[in-house]
Amino acid sequence: MSQANPFEPLPTMATTPGLREWPALPRQFAWVAALVWLIGIASTLVTWSLYDDLDYADLLRQMAPFWLGHLLLSTLAAYWATSIYLERQGLAGYPQPALLMLAYGLAWLVVSWALGYALSFLYMWLYEKTGSYGAGRVLSDALWWLVGLVRFAVEALLTLWLVLHLFRRKARPAEAALRVSATTLARCFALGLVVISLQLNALVVRLFGGMLASELADGWSLLSALVSTGLFMLVTFFAARSALPVQVRGFNGGRLALACLITFALWFGSAVPGAIIVLATLWFGFAGSLVLLGLFAVLQLALLWPFTRLGLRWAYRAQAA
Repeated sequence: MSQANPFEPLPTMATTPGLREWPALPRQFAWVAALVWLIGIASTLVTWSLYDDLDYADLLRQMAPFWLGHLLLSTLAAYWATSIYLERQGLAGYPQPALLMLAYGLAWLVVSWALGYALSFLYMWLYEKTGSYGAGRVLSDALWWLVGLVRFAVEALLTLWLVLHLFRRKARPAEAALRVSATTLARCFALGLVVISLQLNALVVRLFGGMLASELADGWSLLSALVSTGLFMLVTFFAARSALPVQVRGFNGGRLALACLITFALWFGSAVPGAIIVLATLWFGFAGSLVLLGLFAVLQLALLWPFTRLGLRWAYRAQAA
């Protein structure tokens, strides 16, 4: 009677198929989105050059934060949406990515031109109906901000989905689950929070009007905003990196977006009462108001760490690869 081999693996411990690496298509679409937006900036600069009575320095100071924020939004949205589509459809990639990128860039430019032409009439209608002063101006600016987000969703995300869907028959099916590094997920998470913060800041600046926007974009204020945004991104990145496994099974972009929203809601909810207290001390001229403002900024940065871990724990629930 032969004895069983003690080194033979048990049937229940059979090795599972290896996880596939992160595809290159999301990164390629992100580069296309960045290029399209840079083309838009270049066309705007060419249009400005046709006028002799424009203050180019002031215009650049006002538009630079918007351009940087929208450039980040465009690249991150293309990267994120492509990753979600590939994972949900079970696709590993496309055989001719250059053709897809060309189709996406041309579709974005054509749709953007058409929407820009159509929305110019909508802007004039809103201006006539709401006026340019008081509550009417605030309502018009808020509606125009929402229209801008809807326009971006149509020209950037809807065209991306159409291109991926039209070429889907030629796509390669995925034979294994996706393996994503914690660094990639933490980077996406941090940039997602920065995008949300920049969009909310753009709304606030728009509602307060052009004079405040010019002051906020001038000199040291712009530099201070860039530094605070950089610190915001660094804290959230390292907090997310410490909370995630080294390798995660699947991207799960929808849950990651929900984690971003939860984290930002917690952070913003804690910032509002503190900001009211700081503004009250500045308004009444109490001694040590500037010191209190600095302590409040440090406290808000510190709170990002536990809020990031809470958001990821409640919404994402990463599965280690």
